[in-house]
Amino acid sequence: MNPPILYDDLPTLDDKLGWAKQLERLSERIQHCPTPHVLGIHGDWGSGKTSFMRQLQERLGGKMPDDGSVTKENDFLTPDEQQELEQQIATVWFDAWRYQNESVPVVALLQEMRRQMGALPSVIQKFKQLGDITLRYTLNSLADVGKIIGVEGLPSAEKIEKLGENWEKEHYAQTFACDSIRDHLQQTIKSLLPGDQARVVIFIDDLDRCNPKAAIRLLEGLKIYLSIPNCVYVLGMNERILVDAIREEISAPKETPIEELKLRAGHYLEKICTDIYRLPLPNKPAELLAAWIKDSDQKLALFEAIGDLTCLPPNPRRLKALANQWSRFAGKVAFPSAGVERKIWAVCVLVAAYIHQFHRDLWERWHFKPDFWNELKAWCLGERASAEAPKWAAALKFTERQTSVGDANAPSAWNSDYPNPGDIDIFWVDSLIRHYRDQLAPQDFIPLLAPQSDNEATP
Repeated sequence: MNPPILYDDLPTLDDKLGWAKQLERLSERIQHCPTPHVLGIHGDWGSGKTSFMRQLQERLGGKMPDDGSVTKENDFLTPDEQQELEQQIATVWFDAWRYQNESVPVVALLQEMRRQMGALPSVIQKFKQLGDITLRYTLNSLADVGKIIGVEGLPSAEKIEKLGENWEKEHYAQTFACDSIRDHLQQTIKSLLPGDQARVVIFIDDLDRCNPKAAIRLLEGLKIYLSIPNCVYVLGMNERILVDAIREEISAPKETPIEELKLRAGHYLEKICTDIYRLPLPNKPAELLAAWIKDSDQKLALFEAIGDLTCLPPNPRRLKALANQWSRFAGKVAFPSAGVERKIWAVCVLVAAYIHQFHRDLWERWHFKPDFWNELKAWCLGERASAEAPKWAAALKFTERQTSVGDANAPSAWNSDYPNPGDIDIFWVDSLIRHYRDQLAPQDFIPLLAPQSDNEATP
């Protein structure tokens, strides 16, 4: 038996989602947009934001870390293209989530800018004739500004500029020739860049994973301090999650409705980020899932089983996780030789793998009682008197509106109209269960419900 291939969740430079045209357009936009500029990359968790941003960074000449945190097959740029872009753009990568416990996250951002820009070949080459001491002094200026900002956590926007100016007058009157923190940052960054028209592109990832206070502090820091020429910021975010985080922190009367608070939070985000690109959902999730299934016969059986049904989450991370479970469950039952049986085999494997991976509560009931399949099927078919979902499915939604089978006057089965495909509460295999309702029985799943054993069939 061949060991199953398991896929990790590392960001990759290998474009499996057909992003090439969007990446090309956005890289051109970043290279030529007026600065300062903030570009938001929105995508639900698991949609591939980090991979998209890393691929965008590579197209702008950025080099990937060699610690294995980003996977790649080939370099996108030739050495000549790399060198040419390095004279125009410096890229910095900042994992906001790692620094969410910092009282002033923008200080951590400045430290990362200092560290990463100091290692860029274009920066080292520019200061080569001026000497290493000059480079260290210039880089240390970023750290000095961080100290200034960090003097009092992050005060309100009304007093922040006054605080910085007073601190500079008291401590840096002779060293700094500028009148404000922002002016000094502008001069420091410009002196580090290889030319007057060059720019630094700062990628800020996982902003939506930070706790609300950290997220809003970082956004405020960007607006107050780092809205300066020659700077472009690319924010990776789940817009809905980030708006919810902002909503928790903005000031409003206690009686303000939640929906109004969300609108206010959305307006707050718009003030900082007026340019948002939303990652498209995979329009052929079955093909993406099949790309991670190595056995060609199993792929064919999957396509035949699904047909035109919409029964898979359009989310790359979830599809990759589903492929891992497919590999596991496909090894529990021998692959049939007949065509029709292969199709039913694929349905059983897919349904078991999907429920096991994404719906623990359903899986544990089903694993304990195989006859639970009848209840699950009845729920999907709307064959219960009540229009409401059973308690074990109260948090789930169907993929489409479904009326009761066999009784046109019966109330609609519990569902929603046009659910957002990015939601995590959709029970995606409901249409698959309805379509094969007459061909699947509890005993068909018993081998798949059995615990993992050493006697599994070879996939």
